[in-house]
Amino acid sequence: MPTEKSIPKQTRAQQFVDSMIRCRGIEFAKLGMMVEVEGDLGTIVGMNGSANLDVQFANQLKYGKHTHNCHPTWNVKYFDAAGKVIAHFDECKCVFRPIKEAA
Repeated sequence: MPTEKSIPKQTRAQQFVDSMIRCRGIEFAKLGMMVEVEGDLGTIVGMNGSANLDVQFANQLKYGKHTHNCHPTWNVKYFDAAGKVIAHFDECKCVFRPIKEAA
């Protein structure tokens, strides 16, 4: 039987991914990922108790420095590290997303 010390502790980033998959079925969202929510750019900094994204918007004059509760499929575009849109949801309808890999 494995001891608590022998089980590797998940990183915050891996906990985020696992929770997004479990709660929202979104396997591609990552901490630090750039998103566009209803036309405004921001960065994913966490996930809250409602399984929504915590987003810090780039336009701090409009949104302030605090994080905002954003539904992960309501008018959201997700960008990869190169700035390419990899997923797009329009009013909770999936326009496109990465193809899920078979288990």
